[in-house]
Amino acid sequence: MKTLPHDRPVPLLRPLRVAFRTLGCKLNQCETAEMEEGLRTAGYQLVEWADPADVRVLNTCTVTAKSDRDCRREIRLAKRTDPDCLLVVTGCYAQVAPQTLSGLPEVDLVLGNPDKSRLPDLLEQLQAPERLASPQPLVVVSDHRPEERFEAGLFTRFHGYTRAFLKIQNGCDAHCAYCVIPLARGPARSMPATEVLRQVKLLGERGFQEVVLTGINLGSWGRDTGEGTVADLLELLLAECSQPYRFRLSSIEPLDVDCRLLQVIAQAGERVARHLHLPLQSGSDPVLARMGRPYTSDEYLRVVEAVASLLPDAALGADVITGFPGESEREFAETLALLERAPLTYLHVFSYSDRPGTRASRMQPKVAPELIRERTRTLRRLGEQKKAAFRARCRGTEQLALVLKDQTVEGHSIGLTGNYLEVLLPGDNALVNRFVRVRLEQPRSDGRWKASLLSASSAEPSLHGQEA
Repeated sequence: MKTLPHDRPVPLLRPLRVAFRTLGCKLNQCETAEMEEGLRTAGYQLVEWADPADVRVLNTCTVTAKSDRDCRREIRLAKRTDPDCLLVVTGCYAQVAPQTLSGLPEVDLVLGNPDKSRLPDLLEQLQAPERLASPQPLVVVSDHRPEERFEAGLFTRFHGYTRAFLKIQNGCDAHCAYCVIPLARGPARSMPATEVLRQVKLLGERGFQEVVLTGINLGSWGRDTGEGTVADLLELLLAECSQPYRFRLSSIEPLDVDCRLLQVIAQAGERVARHLHLPLQSGSDPVLARMGRPYTSDEYLRVVEAVASLLPDAALGADVITGFPGESEREFAETLALLERAPLTYLHVFSYSDRPGTRASRMQPKVAPELIRERTRTLRRLGEQKKAAFRARCRGTEQLALVLKDQTVEGHSIGLTGNYLEVLLPGDNALVNRFVRVRLEQPRSDGRWKASLLSASSAEPSLHGQEA
């Protein structure tokens, strides 16, 4: 086989089979669905990542240094698994570090976030004789503009998933000291309410029973368009859409959770999932100030306590960073004390790592790596304790679960409750994509629940693909 100067095999001239792999947040999953729709329309065939493919598209994350390492490992594995493929690397890592990725011999195309919709045309360009003869990958990474408007392609399928994730907001104006995402995603911008409503109705028509509303800074939806708040949008969707039946909010900033939003969720009953993820990052006011977070520890605690009071059965999660520059023993103790007191049900704990281009990367002093690891272990133990306490409270309760997976675990189907618990149900896949009423009987060591089936909806599933 003829090879390129850097010893990469020449790809097929007319690739037909395309495999996607998505790393990182739900927003990336939405944008993967948009790219899949564009390629499907252009005549490409979507295949699973494990299958042979002519094109592989890796949609990357760059939220931590570990995310970057994971992306580079996936790049190497993809080319080792399928050496004849064209390898496209897109997403946030591609946006902020195109030169790093273009220097990797496995990569054929580096594609920035604003340019994802150009993928069909760029794949044609990659097959041109002059491109095949080039030893360098193609780099297409546009800068974000301050006046940038919300961009989203229409998609009616969500390959590989039972639930749909709908991107209704992108970008962020907060510029927290540790975060590179504003560089990767640009300014905050919102999908117009009429377009949100149209896309939700289309997803309902496709048979999706749950839609997760997602964004980089979800709570800022509507500020740039003057169309109200997330609470207003949620109320509109509930009034206008009988399908999908259930809505869920992805991560939302604590100060964007006000009394009105909580009232809309409470009054919606089971149509809005009792599940909120409220990033904390630190429970110490001096650390929060250095991070550039816009609230104090007391303000955060009041929000979480208000949610737990109004929605006592809700799953409440938080992101926490250990080892932020200058974090003292006292400041870490303040974080630990707040988390012990807060009525949270699970924690996502991250070890701080420097991100080039952020204010935090220039801050001193740095916390020793071994101390960061110790603090991370301490908070993760606390998170496990909170998760166990929540499971104990849920035993014996009745829940509405959406049966997700077209597969079984030990002869059981898998479902997801509104408060984010996975349940195992006896039987085959006949209930996939239907809501079932269950009683939680016994928590398992893997975090799932043994549950008894009380009743099932009569809706017939009509979507393509199941939860991955």
